[in-house]
Amino acid sequence: MPCASVVELIQLKMDSEDRLQEYQFIKKTCGQGVGQNSLLLDVLKGLSVDELLEIDSHQFLHTLATEDEILEFLQLKHLFAVQATLEVLTGKQPGGRGSACAVADVDYDGNQMIIDAEIDVDVITEQIKACSGCKGG
Repeated sequence: MPCASVVELIQLKMDSEDRLQEYQFIKKTCGQGVGQNSLLLDVLKGLSVDELLEIDSHQFLHTLATEDEILEFLQLKHLFAVQATLEVLTGKQPGGRGSACAVADVDYDGNQMIIDAEIDVDVITEQIKACSGCKGG
């Protein structure tokens, strides 16, 4: 049974050169993955913060090319969640109430930065609808 929470959690792990190494995107209430925990890791791993923020959703979907509307929606949801987190981290977005992302914690040990954040699903869903990427939207 699907849960009714509209907040999800994301954790990004960046290396010392600000390149994505891992991420997890899960539901806050039950801890289950959003689709899959790291649906786009194979595609996004190793990209820098700037490269991740420059990804255009239309080109991205064209590159991944799927006919599965649910998978396409989840791919955009993951992409926008990663980008929203990095936008707050870099100061491009303020975060907080009404924002797509609110960063909860940033930890850096000299080798790796771990960013924990909350993603407002309603805001992300509106971004997906606005980009018209999801054929089901």
